[in-house]
Amino acid sequence: MKIKKTFAAALLAGTAMTAVPAMAADATADLARQIQMLQDQLRSVQQQLEALKAAGSAQKDDLAKETAAREASEKAARDAALAAGGTLIFTDGKAQVVPPANPKVVESAAHVLTLSSADNAWTIQPTGRIHFDMGAYLAQKPDGTTGPLTATAGNGKLTSGINVRRARFGVTGKANDVFTYSLIFDLGGSPDSTTPLINTASIGYTGIANTILEAGYFAHFFTLEESISSNNVLFIERSTPATITSSVNSGDPRSGVGFRTWDTNWWFGAYLTGSAPGDAHALNKRRLGAYQRLTYNPIQDAAALQSLHFGIGAAQLFDVPDTGELTAATITLSDRPELRIDTTNSWLNTGALGTVANPVTSVQVYSAETAAAFGSFFYMGEYFKAVVNRRGKTAATFDGAYIAASYTIGGRRTYTANCGCYGGVTPATSFNPLKGGEGAFEFAARISYQDLVDNYTSSLTAASQPNLVNGGRQTNLTFGVNWYWTPNIMWKLNYIHSHFDKAGPIPTATSRVRAPLGLEIDALAARFQVTF
Repeated sequence: MKIKKTFAAALLAGTAMTAVPAMAADATADLARQIQMLQDQLRSVQQQLEALKAAGSAQKDDLAKETAAREASEKAARDAALAAGGTLIFTDGKAQVVPPANPKVVESAAHVLTLSSADNAWTIQPTGRIHFDMGAYLAQKPDGTTGPLTATAGNGKLTSGINVRRARFGVTGKANDVFTYSLIFDLGGSPDSTTPLINTASIGYTGIANTILEAGYFAHFFTLEESISSNNVLFIERSTPATITSSVNSGDPRSGVGFRTWDTNWWFGAYLTGSAPGDAHALNKRRLGAYQRLTYNPIQDAAALQSLHFGIGAAQLFDVPDTGELTAATITLSDRPELRIDTTNSWLNTGALGTVANPVTSVQVYSAETAAAFGSFFYMGEYFKAVVNRRGKTAATFDGAYIAASYTIGGRRTYTANCGCYGGVTPATSFNPLKGGEGAFEFAARISYQDLVDNYTSSLTAASQPNLVNGGRQTNLTFGVNWYWTPNIMWKLNYIHSHFDKAGPIPTATSRVRAPLGLEIDALAARFQVTF
């Protein structure tokens, strides 16, 4: 038994001695593998560090190059600014260059060029318009035994021809951001003028939002049609009633001082007015008047191209001009049949209202206006009433009105807030045959009527009617086509039919035969127009 235990112990001891070397070998192999893995990882980390160092060095080089380039660019810009007149200043201990205030040229949407200071506070803009008219009187029919023109040269026939209706050149702009100025001369007229006349010489203050205070010679805004620029009117000439009404104290550029203010859908203006450029300065009494006009648009949607416009106005002539002591204070109301090619055809004419014994003491004018724009359709119309007060005689009262409408293809008429009126047509595509552009077309029609007869009965003698005024009555029917090549270039073509009626009084109580003075004409006129 004892021998068996001894043998077993010896066997176990031998087995253990055999396993220890084997286990030691395995452990050594594992350790070697781990060491190898650690070495591999160390080499990988070292490679990554070297790669990072290389990348960092490249980035530093790139950053250095970029910094050097930027500094060189900034230095070049700084040197150029200083060389051009810039100023070097120090702010918070850092040097800074203020660039020079160089002027610049600005182009508007209508391709009008303006020279402007760097801060836009000072501007100067060349401006001008050339209206070149061509016309022919197609038919002339005397009505009655004596026509108004039978005693004039050329057998009383109106003369066709050409006329530079307007040739205006000048400058406009602003000063110190809140003042405006304009100086414009006109070499055209009816007939063509050879001596330049002042058309506009004015200054305005715009420091109040949507308001301008102005003084000088300038176009006025009493009637709706007069407020629309001559560049943008529907026809070659404004209507006879609007022209006669404005001639009292607000037509054409004349001296004035006043203000206008507006918002999106209303406008109000009030002015004192005086003489027009070219009026004689040797008069004993100079023209002095005033006017006020208020408009309101209950519908004004620019996005939808819709507007509805109403307005009223009143004008007063306080001082009626005369030519010196003991001379008549007079005023004359007249107009031609809405065409200026022939200058002898002012048949519609009151003659001089006022004498030394019965001078004109004052004049009042009242107006009412409507207009509407809905897409391509445009309408406008006005009514006028003038009252001429005479010392020792009853007041003479005259009425006139017109309505006009147009339809536009390729453009639209839109409301202009600062004049309480409507602007012209800007074509959607300019006329360009090479690119297929056709411009815009506007088809228009107007009828106007002016009555310059008052306190008059044609069946009585003139001597029995001391208060009579027999200036005649005129009706004009005009059709027009306007072709807008660009916002600055256009053609107008008008057909005009005028009917003038004037019944003369009977010569004496025993001679009942009177000479009716009437006339009908048909005319065709065209205008080529360039503005800038």
